[in-house]
Amino acid sequence: MTDTDHHHSHQDGHQHRHGRLHRRLTAHGHGMGPMNDPGRYERISGRLAARLYRRVARDVTALRLPDGARVLDVGTGPGTMPRLIAESAPGLQVDGIDVAPEMIAWAQQTATPGVTYTVADVAALPWPDASFDVVVSTLSQHHWADVDAGLREVRRVLRPGGQAWVYDVRWALPQEESVAAALGAGTSVVRERRLARTSWFNPVGRLVLRPV
Repeated sequence: MTDTDHHHSHQDGHQHRHGRLHRRLTAHGHGMGPMNDPGRYERISGRLAARLYRRVARDVTALRLPDGARVLDVGTGPGTMPRLIAESAPGLQVDGIDVAPEMIAWAQQTATPGVTYTVADVAALPWPDASFDVVVSTLSQHHWADVDAGLREVRRVLRPGGQAWVYDVRWALPQEESVAAALGAGTSVVRERRLARTSWFNPVGRLVLRPV
């Protein structure tokens, strides 16, 4: 086997594994078909996306937000992300939303100080303007029925100086130009095709929104 053949074989293996992860986590809604088994989804996502979840929690913690600062997790599923953030930064107030009532019901079974769960759609967030210091979304955006409407709502609830991080498979993230056009003036938009300190084989990128 030549070096080129070895490279392509290695790359194909990575793409196959990441494609399998994407299919299992994103087949429908949260990736569990009819989404009628939050516990099973939690187990599978815990195995396949645990590293990403931990990374997001570390990224939020690294901001060193003051006690009482508010974080919103969009597409929270069974509530893994808010719990990890609250455990890493106990002084924060973390809200998780999901459109699936069964996911929220499952998340609410585990009481975590500072964490609240609500059934809600990203396109119609039930909070006033400038409510959150940080908004995160992990492997959810590609399921939003109206991405532009969702991003406008995310931007609306951001406080001055806040930021939103939308993590998703890179080919599903919208382009900077289209997001900037949808949001209008007053928002910085950056599309990170590769997360810092990760390999190009990692399929996850990040969309970063900041009020300016």
